[in-house]
Amino acid sequence: LATGHSARDIYELCIRRSISVAAKPFALGVRVEHPQALINEIQFGQHAQHPRLGAASYRLVQQVAGRGVFSFCMCPGGWIVPAATDPEHLVVNGMSLSKRDSPYANSGVVVGIELEDLRAAGLEGPLAGMELQARAERAAQVAGGGENRAPAIRVADFLAGKDSSTLPKTSYLPGLSAVSMAEVLDQTGLPLAQKLKEALQAFGKKLKGFDSEEGIIVGVESRTSSPLKMLRSPESLESPSLEGFFPAGEGGGFAGGIISAAVDGMVVAEKVAQRVTGSVGGGIPL
Repeated sequence: LATGHSARDIYELCIRRSISVAAKPFALGVRVEHPQALINEIQFGQHAQHPRLGAASYRLVQQVAGRGVFSFCMCPGGWIVPAATDPEHLVVNGMSLSKRDSPYANSGVVVGIELEDLRAAGLEGPLAGMELQARAERAAQVAGGGENRAPAIRVADFLAGKDSSTLPKTSYLPGLSAVSMAEVLDQTGLPLAQKLKEALQAFGKKLKGFDSEEGIIVGVESRTSSPLKMLRSPESLESPSLEGFFPAGEGGGFAGGIISAAVDGMVVAEKVAQRVTGSVGGGIPL
């Protein structure tokens, strides 16, 4: 079984069928968007207009109160897109076309969520992380006002603790609603807004202009990875609760992206082949 990390109906099915699953750490936060020209200037300086350099990217990380806050899935010359799986929730994600030629740059900026954070938010059990995601997504949908409009605030206003009276142009086609993003994030029951503020202040020192009013925060980025893991034997990679069942990839909680999911799928495929043939293979040829 190799689902995506948002296959919530499959997670619920596993619970009903007594398949062993457990909550695991993941990350949750927002998308931050800037004009690509600003990111080019920050990263390339006087060479920002050079045609061979293309669209600049960045990677950022900061420790805040024992949790990592980091950029995730940075999309140079990209777009913010809707990614919800039901009408009661709102989720945003990012993508770049092959030419990286959008006038915008965006990245997830997310906070690490540990199991103790789930307990602090009053959530228990294998679906605790999924419920935390849902809290943020429901709050974002209400704050956005429907029709996939996303809640948003200028980075500078978020740091100053005030609402944005206007919002800049955006790549997010359904549109934005100016709201208090701190109030949206606080509905998770965790101090995510404060952690993001401290991290964004640090990012502004690393990349001069990152924390300016040209940047906007768009919420919420909640589907970074699976919030649970389908348990499996470290030797056979089979589920301990269902013989012949091999969970794999992002949905199983064993990968965090395209490449790692592909590698995990190859390893699981080899174990399945060994079980079917009764032989011990020498590894999948690369």
